[in-house]
Amino acid sequence: MAITRKERIPAAITGGILAAFTVFLAWPGLLSPPLALNFGAWGIFITWAGYFAAGGKGPGNSKAIIKKMYPAIIWGSFWGFVAGVIFTYYNSSMGSQLNVLLFDFLIIFLVNQPILWGGKFWKGISYTPACFYGFATFFATFFGGFGLDPGQVVVAWLSGLLMNLLGPLWAHMQVLFTASYDVEESDQPAGAET
Repeated sequence: MAITRKERIPAAITGGILAAFTVFLAWPGLLSPPLALNFGAWGIFITWAGYFAAGGKGPGNSKAIIKKMYPAIIWGSFWGFVAGVIFTYYNSSMGSQLNVLLFDFLIIFLVNQPILWGGKFWKGISYTPACFYGFATFFATFFGGFGLDPGQVVVAWLSGLLMNLLGPLWAHMQVLFTASYDVEESDQPAGAET
């Protein structure tokens, strides 16, 4: 007998409801401050999808997936923040556009080194895709004008990080809301004798 997982409520429905709720976190002007979070929905969606890409599925493995993702998201986000701080304080003193471009190239190269090498030395951040979820979300939040106080580097970092940390929770809730259950099914084709 094979065990298969069935959903009482389709994941497309539970995921759709959670995605629609995310609009309240992302739509500028829909809610008034302090509830106007100005989150980019993509910041939640990429780590939500990342949860399933990391192996999240039925109930019971969410803790392991979140433990795998969260430290890496935080690590990548931190190094994106470091780059953002350096850009904010030094780009204006670089003079020509070519100097800014070369300087930014060097900074991006340098801040990616701890992301790429870190997982080789610390298992807690070895899930590299999650590092880049955090890194990319910081950049999109800061330079895209998202977050609780657009344009502020520290607030952009915290806003992006919060978006990324919500994604795996949304995925976990989606799995829970499907109310899935295990069913034993015969390995034998229909009509085969046992």
